[in-house]
Amino acid sequence: MAITLGFVAALPALALYGLARDADQVGFKPPEPPSAATTTGLPTTTTPTTMQAGVKVDLAQPFVGTPAAGWSDGAAGVVVPPASAVNGFTAMKVGEALKKARDAFIASKLDLKVIQDGDVELLAGLFAPDMSDQVRTSPDYRTRIAPGFKLLPVPMKVNGQMSVEPGDKGELVIRANYAVAYAFHIDNPNEIRDVMDIVAVVRSDHKYVFREGATFARSSQGLWLNGGHTTTYSMACTPLKEGLLAPAYSERRLGLPGQGESVRERMFDPNAPMPEGNTC
Repeated sequence: MAITLGFVAALPALALYGLARDADQVGFKPPEPPSAATTTGLPTTTTPTTMQAGVKVDLAQPFVGTPAAGWSDGAAGVVVPPASAVNGFTAMKVGEALKKARDAFIASKLDLKVIQDGDVELLAGLFAPDMSDQVRTSPDYRTRIAPGFKLLPVPMKVNGQMSVEPGDKGELVIRANYAVAYAFHIDNPNEIRDVMDIVAVVRSDHKYVFREGATFARSSQGLWLNGGHTTTYSMACTPLKEGLLAPAYSERRLGLPGQGESVRERMFDPNAPMPEGNTC
């Protein structure tokens, strides 16, 4: 499902089995792409998007045969751009803000204590006090592995980039646009028909806002999540109705029209437009 957010709206867990559900009825619009003239970021990433047919799945190397095989391992793939002075913030302060956004993204997408064990306090503590209670009470600010399933003990694969631009007075806008691939444990590997039976991909384009200065109350200073768009590919659809991520093998479905190479390429490529539609 794909969804867009307002300033303090919850970030629902989003889903698709090849494409995303569009939730325009919420009434929000996705964040506009950052201007090239005002953005400080890393060069645009590129990624192979070709699947290898007939690959025997090795649970020690579960991403072999997928475009994610060459991606960075876990947090190493979340790289902040070089910090420079932006919107009245010193380069040092911009660096601090970027680190906070990076830490929040890693906690929400990669930290097993948060996404698998449900220790949301690790994530909530990274946000401004006025935002942290919302993160604690809503399950929608993080990837959530469905009960009964566990990820394999291998690093998740990550590809994408982070950028920073000026916001309103006293604000920095930080965008985190990434694809994350997860590999799930399966009790009987002989049941695997295709590598994507155990690999799920989540694409996220999040907009963080860092606030500081006399314009804001002390409790509002710090990091906020102010919008986002997320889609999920190759997973079980029923758990997604509750915002939970489970492997495709647990609920195999026939491919639907439009689920071809072009869909897979867009899901594995954080530079491609987010897919829209609904196949769940």
